[in-house]
Amino acid sequence: MAIDLDTSTGTIPNYIQESWKRCQSKGIDPATIDKEHILGEYELTEYYEQYEELLYYSSPILEDVYHSIHGTEFLLLIATPEGYILDTLGEPSFLQQAENASLRKGANWLEESKGTNAIGTAIVEKKPILVHGHQHFFQDNHFLACAATPILDPDGQLLGILNLSSHQQNYHPFALSLVKRTAHSIEQALLLAHTQNQTKKLTKDLDFIYDHHPSSLITINKEGKITRLNFAAARTIGCSEQSTIGEPISSIISGLDPFTLTAAQEQKFSFKNQVFTTHILISDNHDQSCVILQGETQKQKGELTNRYHFTDIISNDPDMNETISIAKKVATLDISLLISGETGTGKELFAQSIHGASLRSDKPFIAINCSAIPEGLLESELFGYEKGAFTGAKSQGQAGKFEAADGGTLFLDEIGDMPLTAQVTLLRVLQERYITRIGGITPRPIDVRIIAATHKDLQKEIEAGRFRADLYFRLNGFTLKLPPLRNRTDLLLLAEHILSRLPFKKEKTELTEDAKAFITEYEWPGNFRQLENVLQQAAFLANHNRITKSLLLSLCPSSTAPIKEEQKREQKLMSLREHEIALIKQVLEQTDGNISLASKQLNIGRTTLYRKLKAYNLMS
Repeated sequence: MAIDLDTSTGTIPNYIQESWKRCQSKGIDPATIDKEHILGEYELTEYYEQYEELLYYSSPILEDVYHSIHGTEFLLLIATPEGYILDTLGEPSFLQQAENASLRKGANWLEESKGTNAIGTAIVEKKPILVHGHQHFFQDNHFLACAATPILDPDGQLLGILNLSSHQQNYHPFALSLVKRTAHSIEQALLLAHTQNQTKKLTKDLDFIYDHHPSSLITINKEGKITRLNFAAARTIGCSEQSTIGEPISSIISGLDPFTLTAAQEQKFSFKNQVFTTHILISDNHDQSCVILQGETQKQKGELTNRYHFTDIISNDPDMNETISIAKKVATLDISLLISGETGTGKELFAQSIHGASLRSDKPFIAINCSAIPEGLLESELFGYEKGAFTGAKSQGQAGKFEAADGGTLFLDEIGDMPLTAQVTLLRVLQERYITRIGGITPRPIDVRIIAATHKDLQKEIEAGRFRADLYFRLNGFTLKLPPLRNRTDLLLLAEHILSRLPFKKEKTELTEDAKAFITEYEWPGNFRQLENVLQQAAFLANHNRITKSLLLSLCPSSTAPIKEEQKREQKLMSLREHEIALIKQVLEQTDGNISLASKQLNIGRTTLYRKLKAYNLMS
């Protein structure tokens, strides 16, 4: 295939000719462009995290360039060394045409995907590249003029590619110079940040870092007292800067030895969901800051897949076994599911097991506790946000839980505690199967299975006006009710299982007969979680590896006594009564109050139904 000359730029540069040869040798068809090689939202989010520093420091510089050449049809973008576009900025009039040519976030522009182009060829050549009009290998890209240059990290390694694209008729001879100067500014910003993170200067020299660094930063002096922290750190530890300055770091992060921190470089420790690394700045006899603790968010691998399966559910109780059997059947149905049960009954255990047995088992399992996130942040956690959506937002924006769970399962724990405003947005998402990030305007399609869980009676919450009825019916494709521990007949089996898996006990721990009786009679208000906690403590404190009733009693709340058999029977009767009332209400609603039809569906006589209506105070 011959290479045409571009008369507007003179002879074809050698790097263009070499690129065309590479494309031809790989059998790439210049008439068929690859527009399918685009990252999904979850994959794109991983690249955002990997190149967070590049995006953070390049964003304000690109904004300045954008404002300086505003009014011309152009597109500025950042791409990874792997060829994926991470960030774009340009004129709306040109953005649509660029997207039609796959010049958009997530698209891959290596030569293998898009032939000769400024991004892919700059990656190969590792130098500034200009590709004009017909110099593009693919015919669909001939309308473009693109200038690209590598961005190098402080160690000289390729960190990314900066590209400027426009219509070929709008090509300006200074385009490549502009790209090179802009990339140099980004490299200087990265070098400055790198240098300041490693420097041994005093607090004054840290101003730039503390004002602009996205990570949590805490500075302590040689006595272990906090002398400074930035906004990200204050949010992580849950304290304001004013209330924290001068306090020992050990009072904020329990068990942390400040003298150990000041002794060695690059130490690591975990706090909440972050890993902090120590960076020693100075070590002299003056009472000045000497260590920076820099926090980075940990990869929460456990929330990206299910850790539990049905084989992890220990049960020899008939009611629980029936619940497990129903859950296994429901797992194969791709419908929304509502799991109800008291705290500690294993709602997330069931949710993960259902995901693992579903057709979505190879996709992410994402969990979010609706009661643990402040109301103002819940929607951004669920739906994500665009850059600049609010103060403290990441410069490149962030995907929400819905996008992270795309293709898989989203577990909404404690759904009964979700604020009404968030319920409205959630209902719309479940109906339309699209999400829009906060601060954004572009709907994003999502495909997730919703499993919600609550310890509350949602019917009562609806009556009280705290939960939307339409959302309840949308979530309630099927309800799975988990029995409380006090109603189970296999408490001793659970207890023995817990004791057999204690990591700190090599010898077998035994339960005395009175301890076994206590376990079966006690009401366990905290359910399995409380049983596990009490037995772990008891095993640690037990003399001669024997757990007695008196030891268990000392570890349980004194106000909660074992339930007598009469009380258990009464609770069971009340449970049956509640079920019967609910069933009668449901049938009457379905038959529009027709007593004859209702009695036939309930398989009881009309007189019996009237008697029950009167006894249960259901007569209108």
